Formats: sequence, C-alpha cells, structure tokens
Amino acid sequence: MADRRNRLKGTPVRDVRSLINAAWKRREPVFWVLLVTLAVGTQWPMLKGWYDRASGAPDPSTSIAWRTDLPSALREARARRSLVLVEFSASWCPPCIAMKHEVWPDPGVTAAVNASFIPVKVDIDADSTLSDRYDVPAIPAVLVLDASGKIVRRHDGYLPLDGMLQFLARRQP
Repeated sequence: MADRRNRLKGTPVRDVRSLINAAWKRREPVFWVLLVTLAVGTQWPMLKGWYDRASGAPDPSTSIAWRTDLPSALREARARRSLVLVEFSASWCPPCIAMKHEVWPDPGVTAAVNASFIPVKVDIDADSTLSDRYDVPAIPAVLVLDASGKIVRRHDGYLPLDGMLQFLARRQP
C-alpha cells in the first residue's frame, strides 16, 4: 500500500487518469454482471410470468374459493362479519401469472385467505367498471375491503410470497 502511495506522489494527472481507466476496464465485466443481475432481479415477476405463459405451464391447484361477483361477496362479508380480499388481474399480465403460480397456491397464503377473507378475483378485461370504481392504476392489485365496500388497505403491483403473507396478516390499514 505504501509503495502504491509513493508511486502516485508526483505522478501527473494524466497518468492517474490512465490508472483509473485501466482499473475500470479490468472491472467492467463485474459491473455488467452486477447490472444484469439487478435487472433480472427487479424484473423477475415479469420474466417468470412470460415463461409460465409461453411454456404452457398448467395453473397450480389452490384451495382458495375465488368468487367473481363482488356484490354477492360483500353481502356474504356482511353476514359473516368478514373482510373481502379482491385481486385485480388479467390473463395476459405476466406478474399476475407469476402470482398465480408462486403466491396464491402457497399453503400459508391459502390458510390466511380462507381464515380471514372472502376472496374475489376480478378480471379487468371482463369487468373494467370495478377497476375504475377502485381506481386501480396497474395490475396485479390486491385490495382489502370492508363489508360496505370501502378500501381498508391495498397494494398495487406484484407481491412476492413474503410480502403477501405480511399484507394478509395486517389487521389495520
């Protein structure tokens, strides 16, 4: 280390820049590996959904009894004094497909949904009025509603398994 400092003392700025450039060039592959890893990591739900859709992977089985009629689910919630869990999705949405394959079939998620919520799945292509009513800017979107249809809490975008378990466990907004 002391040798390096002594070599740099009195070195013209031009030589320091060339040393920095040489060091950068040696580390450039590491930079690109980190950049690609970051890009894949942040876009994983999109990539996984595209893969599941393109490969024709069958939908995994889940014991969540999804309803498709929100008004009847709200009536059921009033009768059971329960909350309603609404998932807005579409068949063409890669993050929605990833959640369908990775999040909803999980036994912990299934148990939490079945114990505390009336689950409703809304296809935004089939029912755009509900997405307008609840101001859904992007899919997937998961909303928890009270029995009157008011939003208790929401999450817009992909939720990984751990995030979904935390979202379902929260009791207050």
